[in-house]
Amino acid sequence: MREEPVRTFEEFEEKATALLEDRKKRSETRGYFSPVLFRGQAQASWKLKTTLEQCSTKQYSLEDYYIVMRSIRSEVESCTGRRWDFPSHYSNEKDAIPNAPQGYPFMAYLRHHGFPSPLLDWTRSFYVAAFFAFQSSEGNDLNAAIYSFIEYPGTEKVGWKDQATIVGVGPYLTTHERHFRQQSQYTFCKKSLGDRYVYCSHEEAFARNNDGQDVLTKFVIPKTERVNVLDKLHMMNITAYSLFGSEESLLAYMAYKEIE
Repeated sequence: MREEPVRTFEEFEEKATALLEDRKKRSETRGYFSPVLFRGQAQASWKLKTTLEQCSTKQYSLEDYYIVMRSIRSEVESCTGRRWDFPSHYSNEKDAIPNAPQGYPFMAYLRHHGFPSPLLDWTRSFYVAAFFAFQSSEGNDLNAAIYSFIEYPGTEKVGWKDQATIVGVGPYLTTHERHFRQQSQYTFCKKSLGDRYVYCSHEEAFARNNDGQDVLTKFVIPKTERVNVLDKLHMMNITAYSLFGSEESLLAYMAYKEIE
């Protein structure tokens, strides 16, 4: 990971725009260059952790978490009126393939509603990432962080069965509308442990610093830029309400506009 301090949000905008332009040029001339993804975090000192890592110290296998999803599915379906299809049995053979986890659409739905998830959420919009970095004024850090991530920077990706490997999963699925409002994409990290695959830390994969894959940049931005950032985003209609669509998010937006 490369850490890059910036003094203003405008400086970050320039660098993020340059990343997107560079990706476009490279993708026209060499290999597969995956989309540039962004993630905002309100505290620059925070690690890149999934909500499952934050909630539990247990190391879940891919099958363990699938069983959890199946166990809560009927209650979620009963309360929401939505339906999710699950295979009749879990296929361990599919775990070795770098594809979306089994039950992925339901997993994304759970992630957007606060249920602990092994998915790390990203967005294709650096402005949406900026909202998540600056929406809260809480915390002791003097800086927020916005990450950029490129899984495939024009070269093939190398994986190791028994080492942490990041897998990106795309935006094309049927799930909650927040997924589309936030221009979401996700990654998860897994490795082989004995005869099964387990979810593990993204930080573990990034620590290897593999050349030519999983390119991560951490832009550190002063939190003194918060009002400047949020006012600019509100002019673009990027607000809590536009991204979440709930009554609570509408009132959170009104609270910032009228009180803060």
